[in-house]
Amino acid sequence: MQLIEWLLLALLIVLAPAWEFRRGPAYRARLQADPAGKVAAYRTTCIQLWLPTLALLALYWTGGLSVAELTVRDAPEIGRLLAVAVLILLTLYLAASLRSVARDPAIRKQTADALQPLAWMLPATRREAIWFIGPVSLAAGICEELLYRGFLMQWLDGVMPIWGAMILSSVIFGLMHAYQGLAGVIRTAAIGLLLAGFFVASGSLLLSIILHVIIDAYAGALSWLARREETVPAGPLEAEQRHA
Repeated sequence: MQLIEWLLLALLIVLAPAWEFRRGPAYRARLQADPAGKVAAYRTTCIQLWLPTLALLALYWTGGLSVAELTVRDAPEIGRLLAVAVLILLTLYLAASLRSVARDPAIRKQTADALQPLAWMLPATRREAIWFIGPVSLAAGICEELLYRGFLMQWLDGVMPIWGAMILSSVIFGLMHAYQGLAGVIRTAAIGLLLAGFFVASGSLLLSIILHVIIDAYAGALSWLARREETVPAGPLEAEQRHA
């Protein structure tokens, strides 16, 4: 293996989790004190995800990567068909969920209350939502799947059984989200295991990328719909005063 591959492994397994543990409290406090800084934080997140991903792709394209394939695995055709069916059904379900939140004030309030622990990092304004649903979700879906499932899990698969590689890569993926606190680590590790299983069952990292993007985009859209300020039409008196 080349030195750059060892450095990439060190980044994913040790350096990134340690950095997220270290910066977590200050990062949360900064965004809680200044919510207007979310968009800048989203831009930084995109850069931090794309830089190692581009290094990984450069290494892969030049033939310097020990992992033979980043985006495909041997899997039965039925696994791919089932994965596509799951994606379609999940997309329809999440779209219906967003529709309910947008239309029902009671559901909207319940959702906003449930999202409160993550309100400091999730979008609340239209501009934040555009950034989160667009660039952030795409970067997370593409980059994290290439790095943690396409590369790390398959590299681990070369030194341990696949079930061990799935679990360990998912734990490391969870630790990379340590800035969200212990609950965030557990939640993202569980999502990572789901995505790892999706990749192994379907044999297609593209489907895992799509699922990851859908999950993140849904979280951003849900937060915006639940927490955006209500627009209340002005009554006749307010309209007269406004035009007086």
